[in-house]
Amino acid sequence: MSKPADFIQRHINRFSNEPAIEQQLVQEFFKGGLGFYVDVGANDPVLDSQSQHLEVLGWTGLLVEPDPDCCELLRQNRKGVVIEMACSSPENAGKYLQLNRAGPHSTLEDRPIALGAVVRSTVQVRCETLDTMLRTHGAPVGFDLLSVDIEGHELVALSGFDFAYWQPRLVLIEDHVTHHQKHALMRRNGYQLILRTGLNSWYVPAKASYTFSWAARFEYLRKYYLGLPTRKWRYSRPATTMDTGNA
Repeated sequence: MSKPADFIQRHINRFSNEPAIEQQLVQEFFKGGLGFYVDVGANDPVLDSQSQHLEVLGWTGLLVEPDPDCCELLRQNRKGVVIEMACSSPENAGKYLQLNRAGPHSTLEDRPIALGAVVRSTVQVRCETLDTMLRTHGAPVGFDLLSVDIEGHELVALSGFDFAYWQPRLVLIEDHVTHHQKHALMRRNGYQLILRTGLNSWYVPAKASYTFSWAARFEYLRKYYLGLPTRKWRYSRPATTMDTGNA
């Protein structure tokens, strides 16, 4: 069986991939070199981390996380700079908003996007734009990896990020694909969707001009168009209620 992607030839053989091979593919994309990551929604130091495996290889970077309990664990177990703030829009910069705590599915949105996630508590967290965070902490222009996994708040957060200025080499963005708004945003900012691992969509600068096998093209069509009506129906469930501990 052919590999999912040939990053040297910039050709994609398989569009949809299991999350278990994500770390391997990320390391192949960067050819084993050192780099700088920005992990927005860092959450757990190790479990399902988008950046921990790179840090082990010698990478440096920023861990953006609003939950104070998660931040304490990140400071204890990671080498990256921990930014204890929520990443949001310019309109929300400097404000304190409610974080609905649901473990790895915690969100600034009214309810978690993940099916079955339950809000168990809330906490007020300070918000700032990603641009401000990066400038404050001296992130390099053209840094290597931007990962954004903030449970439905991605579009709002990315309104405070200047793609043309920062030009990250690879963007991983969580997308349940219940609409095309995130995809449209990335395309408007000059990025090409090349593949998916689990719920994460991979975007690279469009000038890279990746090509795709016919199988990969069909997988994209199925994910973003043919399966969209059913997915919208699945995610249109009643709002998750808070577990107060009295049930």
